[in-house]
Amino acid sequence: MMLGMGCSSQRNTPVTRAYHELTTRYNIYYNAEKAYNEILENQAETFTEDYAALLPFYPGAPVQDKKLAGGPFDPVVEKTSKAIREHSISAKPRRDPSQPQTQALRQWLQQEEFNPFIHKAWLLLGKAHLQNGDHEEALAVFMQMQRLFNQDKELITETEIWLLRTYTEMGRDYDAGNMLYALQSKTIPPHLHDLYTETYAARLIHKKEYTAAIPWLKKTIDQEKNFIQKKRLQYLLGQIYALNGETAMAWQAFEDVKGLNMPAAFNRQASLAQLALQDKTTPTVKSDLTEKPDATTTAGQSANELSIDSTLLTNPAQTPHFQDYYLTYLKRTSFRKMTTDSIPQPSLHPDITGTQSAQPSSAMKQPQTREELKKQLEQKAAEALQQKEQTATNKSREKLLKEREKERKEKIRQREKELRERERIREAAIKQKEQQREQQIRKQQRQ
Repeated sequence: MMLGMGCSSQRNTPVTRAYHELTTRYNIYYNAEKAYNEILENQAETFTEDYAALLPFYPGAPVQDKKLAGGPFDPVVEKTSKAIREHSISAKPRRDPSQPQTQALRQWLQQEEFNPFIHKAWLLLGKAHLQNGDHEEALAVFMQMQRLFNQDKELITETEIWLLRTYTEMGRDYDAGNMLYALQSKTIPPHLHDLYTETYAARLIHKKEYTAAIPWLKKTIDQEKNFIQKKRLQYLLGQIYALNGETAMAWQAFEDVKGLNMPAAFNRQASLAQLALQDKTTPTVKSDLTEKPDATTTAGQSANELSIDSTLLTNPAQTPHFQDYYLTYLKRTSFRKMTTDSIPQPSLHPDITGTQSAQPSSAMKQPQTREELKKQLEQKAAEALQQKEQTATNKSREKLLKEREKERKEKIRQREKELRERERIREAAIKQKEQQREQQIRKQQRQ
């Protein structure tokens, strides 16, 4: 009983701090971190991908209009909450009159949390809430960390990176922009470079700034340790290259996805994406989908090497939306024409089994009279005027966006100025209190 009372979190002594640090580290945090990593790895392996659209940066479907809090990371939330609840030390230690009042000691006494390991539990709690899709809870945890551990600059930087991801996933672009500005104005510690690179790449992709995201995404792929996540991001890189029209780079990115250790779905979809990126000089896939192309592809690789992959198309049940899949990646007219021609189209006359009638339909006939020609010219003039008005509207919108960006930067500057002024006033007040305290100590010593 005496040992339990001596190690209570209501007491702040070197013994209690050492006891609660040891208990937090090995009894709770170790198991919580292990569970977090296992759930994260299992989520990457079991997540069902939608290859018809850009793969999400993280292997988890975005949660919208979530009614109840919780998710697969609930065990981590319970363990870390228990660590904070039972092992947090907020009581101030007794001062030793014989100990010199140094600046480091005064700063240490000003903190609100004295368990030297509890910040790890706080950070893991916020990450677990974020992975569950409970963004408001994660935001509350990270902001509380900024208040409790404001003297630990590296921890605050790591918290700001996680706040950047939270704001991005919440769609709060203004707050995410402010957080990104704060991060870019400081030096990122070396052990946080990988986390910052990954979060910034996800931010750029979320904003659809694909060209700017490519170098950051490549850095993220190089540093990624999880094999499945590494290949997912490699596939996403190929999709972004394809959307930017960089066919050769997209081809090579999809080629890097394939491998013996990859799931069959990834290999199949990478091959289909490569087929979609074939140049117009390559023979299109025939309607019976059985002949093998023999021309070279845009990346210089022989299309004969894809003969095995093209057999994947012989079963229409495996690719029910193959035409849509093509159109997702291909933006050029020649590619779109290739795709349309390569897939059999329904006959205009289902009751006729022979060739379609060579007579053009009435909708394709050219106007024969002067009135029809005049009507067509008036319609084109109206379309041209509408397009001109649309262009003017787009220019006005761009001007408005530039003005808003200028106002945002001005607000950021004003906010920084206010924060500096508050910090100056706070430091002056602290200094004044310290002077008064020293005067009282001297007065007591004289007495």
